[in-house]
Amino acid sequence: MTRRLAALTASMLLMPAAVLAQQAPAAAPVPPTEKVLIHVHSNDPKVWQASLDKANSIMSTAPKGTAVVEILATGDGLKLVNKDLQGQSIVTGSLDKDVSFVACHASMKANHMEISQLHSGVGTVPSGGREKVMKKAEGWTVLDETEAK
Repeated sequence: MTRRLAALTASMLLMPAAVLAQQAPAAAPVPPTEKVLIHVHSNDPKVWQASLDKANSIMSTAPKGTAVVEILATGDGLKLVNKDLQGQSIVTGSLDKDVSFVACHASMKANHMEISQLHSGVGTVPSGGREKVMKKAEGWTVLDETEAK
């Protein structure tokens, strides 16, 4: 009888674990379905604004969590993310809409620009060209600044 009681007690203790094991696993986060990289390489503030407007529009109209937009600054486009040259509001307004910014480190080096000159929240990538190729391979839409109008 004690064996039977021990077996019954053991099965009662294991039952909650078995019930928990049958529950469905937590849903994995859904990756964004709209992924856009906008390459900015001009020193024309009108081109920057058009690129920012495009990025902000995508992020403002897409349902939360379904879109990601990155602005890649290279060459003369580095002036967009250089806090010493431009007002903070032009970049922070887009950062507030979850648009991310990255600067090409190779272009920064060629233009004698230091990381400390970037607006707060702007990251770097080793190579703008490599960033574009990698994003395309990951299924991103890659737009040149002229296509952002």
